[in-house]
Amino acid sequence: MKKTAIFLSLAMLACSVSCSENKTELSVAPDSSSQSSQSTSDGEKTHITIALAESYDTWVGWQHAWEEIEKLNAGDGPYYVEVIHYEFDEDDHYGDSSVSRLSMDILAGKAPDVISASPFQLDKFRRNGYLTDLYPLMDSDVGMNREDFLDSVIDSVDIDGEINVIYPAFTVHTAAAKTELVGADSENWTIQQAIDAYNSFGGDFLAENYTKYDIRHYFFNGVMMDSIDCRAHTCDLNSALVPVLDFLIGLPPMEKRFGNPDIGQIHNNTALVKQLEIKGINYFYASSVLMNFQNEPMTFVGYPTNNGRGTYTDVTGGFAIMTNSKHKKEAWGAISRLFFGSTFQSDISLHAYGIPVKKSTVKNLLELEGAEVFSQSFDDSGKQSRDMSSINSAVELPDGTELKLSAEQKKQLEDFLNELEIDPFVNRNMEQIIKEESDYVFEGERSVEQCVDILQNRIGLYLSETQ
Repeated sequence: MKKTAIFLSLAMLACSVSCSENKTELSVAPDSSSQSSQSTSDGEKTHITIALAESYDTWVGWQHAWEEIEKLNAGDGPYYVEVIHYEFDEDDHYGDSSVSRLSMDILAGKAPDVISASPFQLDKFRRNGYLTDLYPLMDSDVGMNREDFLDSVIDSVDIDGEINVIYPAFTVHTAAAKTELVGADSENWTIQQAIDAYNSFGGDFLAENYTKYDIRHYFFNGVMMDSIDCRAHTCDLNSALVPVLDFLIGLPPMEKRFGNPDIGQIHNNTALVKQLEIKGINYFYASSVLMNFQNEPMTFVGYPTNNGRGTYTDVTGGFAIMTNSKHKKEAWGAISRLFFGSTFQSDISLHAYGIPVKKSTVKNLLELEGAEVFSQSFDDSGKQSRDMSSINSAVELPDGTELKLSAEQKKQLEDFLNELEIDPFVNRNMEQIIKEESDYVFEGERSVEQCVDILQNRIGLYLSETQ
């Protein structure tokens, strides 16, 4: 059994994705006894074990947790937490191999109290009945209460009246354009609106990205959200993929332009759409908005869909408590203190490890007005330092003008997050399958109809296997 220290930069690594899922069958015995939570020699402390099933996408926020775990274990609190790492194979991008190793340990009677993995992997345990319902623990007097979480977070993990998986943060992928160019009613625009905008705009469609491949990637993100419902286990590619492929086939050749991108593209109307990755309510988000849009009104056009979604989320780290744990309540108290405390939730947002899921933390971060907060940086030698910055992330323009997020811009972000639909159980591998099969269309080897039929069968089979 291989257990290794977590790679701190896993979530930063780019990786190619295999075209099919290596599904691990889980046959964890429901009545297998937990041997992971035993009384320790540290007085009245309860020993809680967390099994961390690693992958290339292991939540980067884990690197911020070790100090918290050390403080918890050294303090006078009631918990002692041990983290056990399960290594993944080099060619395994989604953690199937680490989950398999964890499953073997569970079968051998070494079940942990808590499992940490991507929600997509945790859902495999849920579907086999091995994860406890967290609602009763949330309603107890220990740890986070259900009302403490953002409503969108609770909605995203409630399946048939139970919550078996919870996560501490999420990342948002969306796009925005100047309101004066697309209008305020283009929020989460349709596929046809995006195509019309491309055809009518005189400059670059995407800021900082110029190739046919970049535009294809932009449209395919919306196709996946439009066509695939992982909860309902259904797929309908015709209405979204067909018009997108017809449009993309007709695009002229494009060449990548080298050199530093002009951050004034959006402001100067030489580019239309800016893709935004929101990793926190922090200076990174503020800087991106201010440098590209300055203080001009923008519209969240998102990725083009017909169902009004427009935005997708990444949730790479989640937690679940096993039904056979002898210390469910204590386990919930421990992970609540470690990963959902106000300080930790605020820190992971400011360090761009994700948008916090705690309602009060989101509110407090949005209300910061020029407050000094810590940010993380590294010098040329790689040494870490802590700098002072502001949630408003003041940006100085070449003419000496200083910009800060306006109250309207912060309110726009707040409303956007409140209305967000989060998909924690999505396997992004399906997007790669769509791209892979569409290559045959662009190369003239298959028709659009043949491509859609093949994809309908491939993705439909995957969805049926995950029911």
